[in-house]
Amino acid sequence: MGDATALDPLWGGAATVTGMLGTVVVGAHFDHGPTALLYRLGCWIGAGGWLTYTLITTPWNLNTFAALGVGALTAGLLSPLGRVTPHTDRRPGTALVLRQNARIGIEWENRLLRVCRIRVTVTDVVTWPTGTGYDVQVELPGGGVTRKQVESYAEALATDARLPEGCGVEIVGGPHRGTVVLRVSTVNRLAQIITYPADYSPTTVLEPIYWGEYTNADPAGALVREESVLIAGKRGSGKTTLLQDASIALGRCTDNLVWHLDLNGGGLTQPWIDVWLDGRVARCPIDWAAPNLHEGKLMLSAAIAVAKHRKASYRQLKRAHNSNLLPVSPELPQITILVDEGAQAVKDRELESLLSELQNIGRNEAVNLIISALRPTSDLIPVNMKKQTGVRIQMHGPDDDELGHMFGWNRGICMDQLAGKGTGFASLDGSVPRPFRAYNVLPAQIEQAALIIATTRPDLDAASAEAAGEAYDTRYQRMYAAFTDLDTTEEVPDPYAHALNPGTSSAPVPARRLTVLPGGRADSWADPFALARRTSTPLPVVSAADWPEPRRQVARARQLHPVPAALQPHQVPPIVARAMAAFAAAGTERLHSAELADALGMSQTELADALRPYGIGPREQPFKRRGQRLRGYDLEDFHTAAEGHTPGSQPGATPGHTAV
Repeated sequence: MGDATALDPLWGGAATVTGMLGTVVVGAHFDHGPTALLYRLGCWIGAGGWLTYTLITTPWNLNTFAALGVGALTAGLLSPLGRVTPHTDRRPGTALVLRQNARIGIEWENRLLRVCRIRVTVTDVVTWPTGTGYDVQVELPGGGVTRKQVESYAEALATDARLPEGCGVEIVGGPHRGTVVLRVSTVNRLAQIITYPADYSPTTVLEPIYWGEYTNADPAGALVREESVLIAGKRGSGKTTLLQDASIALGRCTDNLVWHLDLNGGGLTQPWIDVWLDGRVARCPIDWAAPNLHEGKLMLSAAIAVAKHRKASYRQLKRAHNSNLLPVSPELPQITILVDEGAQAVKDRELESLLSELQNIGRNEAVNLIISALRPTSDLIPVNMKKQTGVRIQMHGPDDDELGHMFGWNRGICMDQLAGKGTGFASLDGSVPRPFRAYNVLPAQIEQAALIIATTRPDLDAASAEAAGEAYDTRYQRMYAAFTDLDTTEEVPDPYAHALNPGTSSAPVPARRLTVLPGGRADSWADPFALARRTSTPLPVVSAADWPEPRRQVARARQLHPVPAALQPHQVPPIVARAMAAFAAAGTERLHSAELADALGMSQTELADALRPYGIGPREQPFKRRGQRLRGYDLEDFHTAAEGHTPGSQPGATPGHTAV
């Protein structure tokens, strides 16, 4: 047709060039191999050359048709070279990896082959948003290679990669069991101090609580509704700071109560309850604190009683919620007991037994434990107690053996991955331990959190409080005594003196009159104990239950409201009279501490210190008034103090008791 229409020969060359360019573009798009591309280009050159030649001369001769036949025969014979087959480039690091990360993929494929003797395929490389590392997703080969095999080489891989000090490789699972993700940290973020976020908004124990950050800046934490927690580390490794982080996180939960068990004197608790001791809040941020062995036994016994009572009393509630677990809420809160230095607790057989029993029965009924110890070994933490712990944390220390005792051996981790105090490894329900940095929290921040948590934390449900018994009802008196700095100067009365009722005058205790024994041999003398019994005046029987709880005596309160040295018969102390007038003006028999203090023109602390000498104190349980549930005073207590006061009586005396 071109010959018949006298088509210009240049069109033949143009068609050839266009066909060759199209072949190159399509081949690049479909990733054709070089052989297929060369075959197609050869066909275009042959066909285009023949077409151009016939346009210049004529196709109607024997030589032209012979050339066409030879070209077609050659193309047919070489056609296998032009077949398109799926192209698999086995060069390391090129499978599905973004081009900018191909180099990293190549390096890790070679590294895994060199260190682990495992030929893998890198399928993805993702840089962390913080810029402190990246994730390498790896496809394991067939033949039975498992993640555990790669985990054991984690430290060797970090060394081979020449990672900076404090950086490492974490081995975690991928989308399926044949995939492994290598978390490679390139910046030692664990060496940076991370302050606890200043967020004390209400939350729930049904969500994870957080106590730090992992190396990739993900929050480090765990769900503690069901799982107990074990924290181990040498002295000064940051265990107590970690417990403070947990106290803040749990204190924010409106369906959880925090109890502290610290047998080393209550150092864990002191910064939390100072705001309560100073009268700055009406409710103690920590619902119960045990700073000694005796109080610890009372606490754990009460917790066990609560757990057992809940098993029986809340069956219908669990049925209504179609749940095997007790549904917690602000009306039915979980109790989480934080035990600092648990090794001290397990030294006592009775306390160890109580801890073990509580751990065994408390999960379902929302009574949980967080325990810290110096080491995770059986001499400090019973084996069964460690086995029942789902969340395990090992803080930094000099010995890698501690990691083996806590997490098991050959986990591919070492202390070199950590950055000293405040860092550690955390494993959740047997997962691969991950390094983290605990939030740093200072006393001022704890005080700030305590002021908020004191107003948002729940109260123990009435049924559980009844099951906990008298030990729970009277806990605040013992806490006040244990955590108050007692002044031993002469100006302040002995806080352990027997309380006297204002209705009884103080009479001195008669001194013993000694009888002169006759001379002679000692064996002829009368029995001195018998003589003492005949000549002594019996002391009034005073029960320890009648003693008041020790209270801190503040000199400022006595300066503001000194106790009169002598009052006329039936004269009401001025501070008591003013308070009774405030009750009358309010037209109620109960007033919150803040209301009464405002009415008398003083702070809550000054009010408490002024009334304490007369045996008047706030109610144990808060009560609701004007939409607020706070602690306060009963008018009946003021009437009792006013009616019982007589001249010469000591404030705070109990009827029938003698002052000492």
